[in-house]
Amino acid sequence: MRLRLATFALAASAFAADAVGAHGVAYYVLVVAIAAGALAALGGLGAILDGSAAAPVDRALTALSAAALPFLLLAAATRAPLVAEAAPPAISATALVCSLGVFALQALLVAADAVERLRLGYRQLAEPLRSE
Repeated sequence: MRLRLATFALAASAFAADAVGAHGVAYYVLVVAIAAGALAALGGLGAILDGSAAAPVDRALTALSAAALPFLLLAAATRAPLVAEAAPPAISATALVCSLGVFALQALLVAADAVERLRLGYRQLAEPLRSE
């Protein structure tokens, strides 16, 4: 969970750095985001394989973590030759926005799961009251 959050924070930081014109900083932040994203995806895969993450939500989150990696890689790779120059190419910015979109899907999935757990917990608490 922390690595997924760190990957999102790094990608959002790269987006913000691009917005203020610090394209070199954005590139290096993206390189670190790739490493964090790979660790998050591999950690999720390990949890699935050892059985500690058997819930469908955990599997979907791991798949989304893995889906964000190619976008982060594309965003960093297309701007690598231009680090010292002007703005990155449009494909780089598009890939970065797509990775942020994948992270938004992850956030929605986590929020929906939390709401469902709260709803189920409320039902379990209300059951004894109804039977009396």
